[in-house]
Amino acid sequence: MATTQCSVRPDGVAVIVMDNPPVNSLASGLVKSFNENLQKVIKDPAVKAVVVTGKGPLFCGGFAIEEFATAGPQAVMNMHAMINGLDACPKPTVAAMNGQALGGGGEVALACHYRVATETAQIGFPEVLLGLLPGGQGTQRLPRVAPFDVALQMIMTGQSVNMVKAQKAGIVDKVEPKGSNLIDAAAAFALTKGPRPISKMKVPVANKVMAQGGGLEMAKLQASKSARGMIAPDSIVECFRAACLGKSFEDGVQVELNEFGKLVMSPESASLRNIFFAERAALKVKGNTAKPVPIKKVGIIGAGLMGGGIAMNFLKKGIPVIIKDAKKEWLDNGVSTIRKNYEITVSKGKMKPEKMKQLMGLLTPTLDYNDLKDVDIIIEAVPEIMSLKKEVFTELSKVCRKDCLVCTNTSGLNIDEIAAVYPHSEKVMGTHFFSPANVMQLLENVRTAKADAVTLATCMAMGKLINKKAVLVGNCDGFVGNRMLGPYGAEARMMVEMGADLGVVDKAAFDFGMPMGPFTLFDLVGLELFWKQRKAAGNMQLETKVSIGPYEMGDWLCEQGRYGVKTGRGIFLYDAKTRKKLKLDPEVPAKLAEIQKQKGVKPRPFTAQEVCERLFYPLVNEGFKILEENMAQRPSDIDIVYVYGYGFPPYKGGPMHWADNIEGLDNILAGLRKYGKERTALVAGNKSYRNVEYWTPSKLLVECVEKGKTLAQVWKEKEKAGPKL
Repeated sequence: MATTQCSVRPDGVAVIVMDNPPVNSLASGLVKSFNENLQKVIKDPAVKAVVVTGKGPLFCGGFAIEEFATAGPQAVMNMHAMINGLDACPKPTVAAMNGQALGGGGEVALACHYRVATETAQIGFPEVLLGLLPGGQGTQRLPRVAPFDVALQMIMTGQSVNMVKAQKAGIVDKVEPKGSNLIDAAAAFALTKGPRPISKMKVPVANKVMAQGGGLEMAKLQASKSARGMIAPDSIVECFRAACLGKSFEDGVQVELNEFGKLVMSPESASLRNIFFAERAALKVKGNTAKPVPIKKVGIIGAGLMGGGIAMNFLKKGIPVIIKDAKKEWLDNGVSTIRKNYEITVSKGKMKPEKMKQLMGLLTPTLDYNDLKDVDIIIEAVPEIMSLKKEVFTELSKVCRKDCLVCTNTSGLNIDEIAAVYPHSEKVMGTHFFSPANVMQLLENVRTAKADAVTLATCMAMGKLINKKAVLVGNCDGFVGNRMLGPYGAEARMMVEMGADLGVVDKAAFDFGMPMGPFTLFDLVGLELFWKQRKAAGNMQLETKVSIGPYEMGDWLCEQGRYGVKTGRGIFLYDAKTRKKLKLDPEVPAKLAEIQKQKGVKPRPFTAQEVCERLFYPLVNEGFKILEENMAQRPSDIDIVYVYGYGFPPYKGGPMHWADNIEGLDNILAGLRKYGKERTALVAGNKSYRNVEYWTPSKLLVECVEKGKTLAQVWKEKEKAGPKL
């Protein structure tokens, strides 16, 4: 239950403890209880001062985000009553910051007249990460106690600061060593002070000068580059303008309330909140109550870039890793690469040399499978060749414990086929790490047909352990992410064959919010990937859900050894030293014109809107089909895959949220049918082309539109009775 406890010490100091596990969030029940207790101690003549703290290891984690949708404006006003009550208290109030004070928690601390903290505490305002700003007067209070650049940076980035920085900036008055009695220290401090509300403080002259001298405009410019598509930074700047240059504190508070209200109702904030909740939902495996097995020792097969990157995730967590490869040269190169990565981190001052030594000490290279006999989990990361992976699993079956979790890192091979050669197939999972594995956050955990409950639980817990956004997916061609990328890439290639300017296609995707356009992405990933797969299969026209034609342009480039960034030439030209993209290769448009002539295509221009519809409607449609087939547990899991693995703009909430809440399912269905008819007409008059499945609307999408319901509503109905992944 969200509440507060209040007690009065013998020295006359009242202590109000915020109690709402796990983070003491400011739920309506806690705020109501706090306001009641504060009024009691104000009226109690025996109380000389008030100390506010949090129960457990945290001070306060901020406003209860789950109440946003239901609480409405009244919740904000109740919180303001809490903030104003602390500020106006006729007795000195001290925040005893026993741990993190985040968001509304930081604002509660700033509402107190003084702040005393343990040295391990932190204070921060992460609301911008949800498309919001501090709505409890934080934008007005922080610039009155902290330097302009510190205050603005904290709120614009959402980054927390430790107590050393907080005290230096004037945010915290006193810092107590770890292990000391914080409440005693705060109470003693309070008894030596009188009331000092921040609302009555003048904004420092230096902060006013910075605000007048271009500091705010510079912040907006920087945000337009680093926070593309986000609207919260502009609102934060306006709040700081009101704080530093406005007539009064009260006027500034009103500006903050107005800006906060706009942001709460914005599609951007709703989208970012979707991602916030989706991350937490993704960790849950429906119907699985099994407990994960602790991971104390890890085995990695393959010391290449992927295997080494995976190993670094576990080393960072202090978990011993045994890394195996087939040749000493490969093993030595892999270990050397890991060491070089750490050396770069040390050179940047982000790691101490002794820490690097400790991490490298946890890594044991080997050429012998027998050294893996006592590990808890093995992740195989050899090249994506089915026969090679089966060979590795056969060898592992001779040495691994029966309860050892054995995973194969692959971007699309059939996991069940690999698991079939392992005698304990219930312990086999797919783990699709994204490269570089020590940097990229997404992890697709691929469920096999026979994986047991403990295996599922352990694999998901493993993802959380190494700070990945782990999502459970089904075993299908391309899993979730790459399968949806298939239609996206195919239609990009199709459009340029039909006459779309390649630069227009790339720019349209970038302006939509993607980190890069599809053709820049092709060059970055490597044009040769599917070309080599089709050559190995002996069928250059082979198509899968991941690899869909037309292929002519890409094949022509690959035949010349032009694979993209790695070779310095692909669709674009690259600087030989920096690999920076220079310009479109002039031979590409000429080759496209040749292909168009061969196929009898009359080129036509494409608008940016049409480009985006043709790129993202099929991508979303494939997401619906994945849900139909139970290859994903929930729509929001797909959103996590695309935001963290493929750069889908988080302020659009992921492709399924975007379709459901921004673009509109009826528009997407109409677009699929429209472009599908155009494709059919093209095929009827041109034998160079064929119909493709990605324009055929998903049955689930059609169902949603016909029922007049959102995907979220229909999926909720299906979850109650439908099968589980």
